[in-house]
Amino acid sequence: MKYILTILLSLFLIEGFSQPLPQGNPLTSSTQWVKYGYVKSDSGSIQAVRDTNWKARYVGTEVIWFNNGVDTVTWMWDGIKWKKAASGSSGVTLPQLNDTLTNYVRIQTQNPTATLTGGVSQERLPSGAALSYTLNWSGGRQAAGVNIAATKPLSTIVVASVNQTFTQPNVGSSASGTQSVSVPRNTTTSYNNVVTTTDNKTATATTTFSFYDKRYLGWSTTTTPSDAEILAAVYSDNSGGTASLTRTLSQLGSARHLFYANTATISSVNINGFNSTSSFVLNQSRTLTNASGGVTTYYVSTSNNSFGNLSQTAVILQ
Repeated sequence: MKYILTILLSLFLIEGFSQPLPQGNPLTSSTQWVKYGYVKSDSGSIQAVRDTNWKARYVGTEVIWFNNGVDTVTWMWDGIKWKKAASGSSGVTLPQLNDTLTNYVRIQTQNPTATLTGGVSQERLPSGAALSYTLNWSGGRQAAGVNIAATKPLSTIVVASVNQTFTQPNVGSSASGTQSVSVPRNTTTSYNNVVTTTDNKTATATTTFSFYDKRYLGWSTTTTPSDAEILAAVYSDNSGGTASLTRTLSQLGSARHLFYANTATISSVNINGFNSTSSFVLNQSRTLTNASGGVTTYYVSTSNNSFGNLSQTAVILQ
C-alpha cells in the first residue's frame, strides 16, 4: 500500500505541476538535435533544461521550450529521486543523468539575417564602359525566442558571388561591409547577398540596378515634334514600353498638336470621350536622345490637326 500511495502521489505531483501549454515546433529536417533532462523548481513545476539560455516545461510527453527566467531550477530528477541543484541556479546545465532519463528533442534554430543596398534605377545612359558602384551588406544572427533557438554561427557571407571576410557576430548582432561591383550600362542587373550558417540555414538579400526609358505626352507646334518638345512634354513617367495611358492635360497657350512618344506602339486614341484614332499619325519611328544622353528608338504619334485653346483635354492611348 505504501508503494501504491507513493506512485499515486508522484503522478499527482507531476500532473499537478504540469500546465496545458501548446506543442513546440514540428520536428522537421531543418531542426537540430539537442539533449535535455528533467528538472523542477522550488515552486514545483516540472521542466527540462537544455543550456543556460533555455528552459522547457515538461507536459506529458511534450517538451515546450521558452526563454530563461520563468522559474529558478533547483531540483533534478536522477531516475529515482529529486536532487538539489546548485543553489540559486537558473536554467542550469545538467550534469550527466541516468541514461534512462537522458532524452533527445529537436528544436529549430533561427534563420540568419541579410541586407544588401546600393542598387539604383536611372534613365538610359549613353553607350560606354561599365559603371562602378559600391554595395553595402550585412549578415546577422537572431536571438532566441519562444520555442526557437538562436541563429547558429555564420559560416559564409557571399556578396555578388564574392566570399566576404567578416568577424563572427554575437547572437543578436550582425557583421557588415562593402563590395565593389562593375555594372553593365543599360542592362538591368541584380546582385545577391547570401548568408549561410553552420547548420546550413540561409538568408538572401537582393539589390538591383535598372535602366528605364521615359514616355512622353504633350503639345508641339507642328506635326513633327522636336526632341526638345518631347523632352519638355507636360507629362512624362518612367514607364516606357507600357502602351496604355490615360491622362487629362491642360493645354499650353494657343492651338497645338498633341503627341505621344513611347518605346511601345499604340493602336487607338480617344480624346474627350471620342475615338480620334483617324485624326492621328500613329507610331512614327525615330531615334530620340534623352536628357541623360541615352539613345533609344521611339514611336511618336501626333494629331494631324491642332487643338483649340481648350482648358482640359482627356486622352486615352492604347
